[in-house]
Amino acid sequence: MTTKVCIKGELPKNPVIIEGFPSKGFVSTIATRYMIDELGMESIGYVKSDRIQSIAVVHNSKPMYPIRIYRKNNLVLIFSEISVPYQFVREFADTFDEWFQEINPEKVVLLAGISGRETEKEHEIFGLTTHPSIKERMDEMNVETIEEGMLAGISSDIMLNCVENDIPVISFMAETKYSPDPLGAASLLRILSSFLDIEIDIEKLVDKGHEIEEEFRKITSEFKKGRIDHKEIGEYSPMYQ
Repeated sequence: MTTKVCIKGELPKNPVIIEGFPSKGFVSTIATRYMIDELGMESIGYVKSDRIQSIAVVHNSKPMYPIRIYRKNNLVLIFSEISVPYQFVREFADTFDEWFQEINPEKVVLLAGISGRETEKEHEIFGLTTHPSIKERMDEMNVETIEEGMLAGISSDIMLNCVENDIPVISFMAETKYSPDPLGAASLLRILSSFLDIEIDIEKLVDKGHEIEEEFRKITSEFKKGRIDHKEIGEYSPMYQ
């Protein structure tokens, strides 16, 4: 075994895929975790890999794989609580590519955080797509297109694979200067909910911002104190450094 997507539940036909691997400010992680709770998404699978050995996350006393697949109606969400080690990013992206070709998604939406810049808008959202109709929709929503730059990490490989295989794909990126950044995640969700025409109560995330920040601080503190002992954890997830 290397890396494979394991589906235990029912997949919708031609789903909309949303990807939420950890990114700057953890905006994608916070946003997708909030979606799971707010929309009542159902766990239907996980990613199993010998590239991320000896890591299980525990929620409500239940051990889980750190990369899981959730579903609500035609939405399928890839939620990850760890970063993929750099040397295995291509393998994971290609695994998702093979899966996408099997399930034929309507479109793929990638979420990420990028370094903040001096601007009149706080948590400005940027977009990137090569698909004409998605670009038209993005322009209608007044989402600024990235004209020049560089993308990195698993989202960039997934995007290139989608472009190569003619799968409609867009990346929404929230500028952020903070870590964690719940308000950046809220801005990302506001755009995402409009783009997908779904209802998500963003204000609840804004109100919970301080609570989320405190939760991240506690997790960080536990690792620094050595209460959670995993020598290689830093390789997998900047969330816990």
